[in-house]
Amino acid sequence: MIGIAVRKAQRSDAPNIAAAEQAYIDCPWTESQIEGEIVGGAVFLVAEINGEFCGYVSGEVTVDECEISNIAVMEKYRRRGVGRALLTEHLTELELRGVHSVFLLVRDGNTPAIQLYQSLGFTRVGLRKNYYKGKDALIMRLNL
Repeated sequence: MIGIAVRKAQRSDAPNIAAAEQAYIDCPWTESQIEGEIVGGAVFLVAEINGEFCGYVSGEVTVDECEISNIAVMEKYRRRGVGRALLTEHLTELELRGVHSVFLLVRDGNTPAIQLYQSLGFTRVGLRKNYYKGKDALIMRLNL
């Protein structure tokens, strides 16, 4: 979708990110936890369309690996390329930081997310039973 702007998160983005966490993440982070991650060096990006917050992605880098912590797209912006834009920019930033492997967890059965990740080159490498409130999580990996 034309008009998606992806940028590094700032502390002022924490309220919007926290609201998305509350709406879409099983174990949401607090605003203060989000602020800590943003200033602490996590790879934390937000997406906007016409200046309106529409999603975010965060990841923790350890040496040459990254685990994508969370990604969420606001409901009204889903299926419009926001998730792909966030992940594409995130992966570019990770490559610049020297990351070679990226991992993420996704709820088994979340077909749109799984298809997006696979289209970007992620492959399934494992399973965590009952990870999401009784539902399994697929472990996916991408080598950069």
